[in-house]
Amino acid sequence: MAYKALYRTYRPTSFEKVVGQQHIVKTLQNAVLKHKIAHAYLFCGPRGTGKTTVAKLMAKAVNCPDKNKAPCNVCDSCLSIQAGTHPDIIEIDAASNNGVDEIRDLIEKVKYSPIEGKYKVYIIDEVHMLSQGAFNALLKTLEEPPSHVIFILATTEPHKVLPTIISRCQRFDFTKVPLAEIGTRVREVLDLEKIKYEEGVIRLISQLAEGGLRDALSILEQCIAYAQNDLRVQHVHDIYGITTVNEKIDLLDAVFSKDVVAILDNVRFISEKSFDIKRLTSDMIDLLKECIIYQYTRDASLLQIATEDEVKHILSKRNANDLLKMIDIFIETMDKYRNATNIHSYFEVALLKMMSMGNETADYVVKTEAKVPFADTKLKAVLAKEEAKPTIQPVKSVIEDNTEVSEEPVVLESHEDERLLQLDIANDVADVTEVEELLLSDFDIVRFMVAGDKARRTNEAQLWSRLDDYINEIEWARVARMISDGNIVVTNEQFVVLSVPYEEVAREINAKANEVALRKLMIEIVKQPRKVFAITKDQEERTIALFRELWSAGKLPEPMIIHIEPLPKVKKQEEEVSVDQRLVSLFGEGNVDFIHEE
Repeated sequence: MAYKALYRTYRPTSFEKVVGQQHIVKTLQNAVLKHKIAHAYLFCGPRGTGKTTVAKLMAKAVNCPDKNKAPCNVCDSCLSIQAGTHPDIIEIDAASNNGVDEIRDLIEKVKYSPIEGKYKVYIIDEVHMLSQGAFNALLKTLEEPPSHVIFILATTEPHKVLPTIISRCQRFDFTKVPLAEIGTRVREVLDLEKIKYEEGVIRLISQLAEGGLRDALSILEQCIAYAQNDLRVQHVHDIYGITTVNEKIDLLDAVFSKDVVAILDNVRFISEKSFDIKRLTSDMIDLLKECIIYQYTRDASLLQIATEDEVKHILSKRNANDLLKMIDIFIETMDKYRNATNIHSYFEVALLKMMSMGNETADYVVKTEAKVPFADTKLKAVLAKEEAKPTIQPVKSVIEDNTEVSEEPVVLESHEDERLLQLDIANDVADVTEVEELLLSDFDIVRFMVAGDKARRTNEAQLWSRLDDYINEIEWARVARMISDGNIVVTNEQFVVLSVPYEEVAREINAKANEVALRKLMIEIVKQPRKVFAITKDQEERTIALFRELWSAGKLPEPMIIHIEPLPKVKKQEEEVSVDQRLVSLFGEGNVDFIHEE
């Protein structure tokens, strides 16, 4: 007997063996059982999801004499349909028979009664390929076919099918097969074929199939032909030009260490191996996304691409904010691939763009012994030595003089470990935190929210309405206008966090140079020298959602602690500033001309 492809050999012979699409299978089974069979069906969905298979099973079921077990696969009708020799089951490929003449010939034969079975079943595959004239010729017959005829139309592009055709059919939308179900089926086939395999092969083939079981079996068949009886992950990588997780991590390490030579060498290696750059870009996005998910959940069971150790390695180099920015760069680059003649260059530019980003280490490495208490859980992210200057200034912490500091990094395994590193305010430990960031991280904003005083914010709303009074005063105009478009996100007796429309405004408010002036303005408004921080509207929406998520999971971090330094004392003679000097300070030295009358 001639060799048959795996997807044909293991094509389901009954509804029970169909992988996925249970909502469709159950509906069709009930229709056959209750004798409520429609005259036309439209099966839509991605390739390899079972449209043609279910169509053939439906043809077997309606012609099977045993309605309780249809299809029974033992009667002459079922066996002949399975062998492809049944005269009443007509399969038509609309891609090659898409003209009016072919459809008219079909319509001419529809009126003849079935030869062997109860129904004549016409399975028209890729029906969207029919011409406009062919669709029009089919309309009348499809609307009122003879009682012995059933039409089953299959397409991957239902939007190309005439609405008048769709309205005459019962439509079923096939969905992509879940990874777990594809993996189960691939494992069954490997066991039946008696092929040895690594466990990672199942996951990799399932991912490559992209929801199509037929694609999964075709990939498996090609891999078996290459590897014979011992299938390994490396074989799949070799055949389909896929980079391993380790190779992706090596590429990320080159970016993190700002090693241009290593980046170019990696891209050259990828080009020489003819790896699919588009797939690699998509895989990099998935890998970084998985790292972000793990950072927020600490749940290793959610990892499907990388191991927990690999994810921790990446998180030790960058935090979630940086990884999100890298994902944005990859997404922008993928969009540019469409019109690119050399996508390798775009990929290189994307990596170099990431390399130029500020460096902010992540939440795992703390260069101190675990017994040392900290006021800020983010300290472990900034105490690690980095050659490059970070975009966000590090958080400074004052530790007891008698504390021993070790050069060996300590890896924190869980939130419990982090909690043990928090400062117990009741203890007399002189540990304070000073935030000097130009842009706050999402993590820090959540900590500000935890420390916020909602009642104070409500009670002081009327005081904040007085801000407009200071905009026209020379002494306060500059800083008052700076925060005039801000909305209070969170406040307490030490700080206030505002949301502003633009990132540039947020950076200006957070700048160290404006701290004293803003704190003095706070004394005027709320009678306290609070520190003022600013975030963007996007950050506000994002961090509110993150706060709610962490609150629901019971994983809120420790509140932010701000060290308030006394305002610098100003000598009396410095306080007596002339009107001219104030105007220069307000509008800039080159923007004011003075006319003094004699």
